[in-house]
Amino acid sequence: ALRSKQWYQRRVRGRNEQTLVKNCREVVFERELQQAEDPGLDAVLLKKCGIAIGLYCSESRPEDTLTCLESHLKKQGVTPECRKTVKQRMKKEHSNYRLNPALSQACGEDIKALCSPILGKLNAGTIADGEGAVISCLKDQMSKVSVTCEDQITILLEQEVSDYQLDPILVKRCEGDIKTICGGRREDEVEGCLRDHISDIKSIDCTKQVIRLVAEAHGDVHLDPVLLRACQEDISYVCPRSDHAKGQIIECLQATQKRDKSALSHTCSSMLDARLAMWSAAFKRAKEYDSALEMVDDLYQAIESSKHKHELLAYLFIAVILIVLLSFCGGRWSKPKPMSKLY
Repeated sequence: ALRSKQWYQRRVRGRNEQTLVKNCREVVFERELQQAEDPGLDAVLLKKCGIAIGLYCSESRPEDTLTCLESHLKKQGVTPECRKTVKQRMKKEHSNYRLNPALSQACGEDIKALCSPILGKLNAGTIADGEGAVISCLKDQMSKVSVTCEDQITILLEQEVSDYQLDPILVKRCEGDIKTICGGRREDEVEGCLRDHISDIKSIDCTKQVIRLVAEAHGDVHLDPVLLRACQEDISYVCPRSDHAKGQIIECLQATQKRDKSALSHTCSSMLDARLAMWSAAFKRAKEYDSALEMVDDLYQAIESSKHKHELLAYLFIAVILIVLLSFCGGRWSKPKPMSKLY
């Protein structure tokens, strides 16, 4: 009887602790939500970034304080403590769409229409609210979202290029490959490193994330800082009216190279050749996973329109033939015996 009583007391105590933790989390999240909507309520942010706010954000509305600080992180007067605090707030914005008021407002209808299965899992508690699932869903559906929502997602993507740690799903699924392939790289170099070494990535989950990165950078040259630096002058000269967010700049550069390679600088032309090879490698990896094929439609078009398309597609054709042959041979070796011989 004594043991039964002790077991019952421990069980009740455990349930009470779980309830307390859940209630505490809800209170903390409610407070974070209020601070996200009005950073003026964020006492820690105001204390750590008082100097930077005075220098750069004194004329901003209170609700725009965090956005203002995000755009001035690399400026003089922003202390390491302030930078660290702002990065912590940014990680929350990238992990939970509800803590990003601008995104929530711009993408509210898109989330309901395109990400309802994710919302169902969130409500059921099968996935955590702060793992970036909804934002990841919006990235995957980028071609289907509204213009205002696309603008907000683009802001997130540009921030993630500057610091890969802002992308919670990339960090989670590529942790091992980042250490192995891109160890020692700066925060703003990791995404580019992963894209450049897509053929060396071992993890399937990480490969799919990097395929997404390649597709995103192909759609917006500003998400590929290395290509942008190499072709900055060429872009202003041959593609001044192109829309960078719709892939028009890269299309323009490719068309110019195909028409007259000498019209581009050697640096830009060489980097564009390197990017064609990278897009080809990403397309090849995507063919291994049906779920990733939809993301690389534009990459195929880029390869198709390239002056090197025959060479690149030849590599892809050989790879597909090898896969088919291996699958055929594997099927022959593992062919089951006829049913009549089993009895």
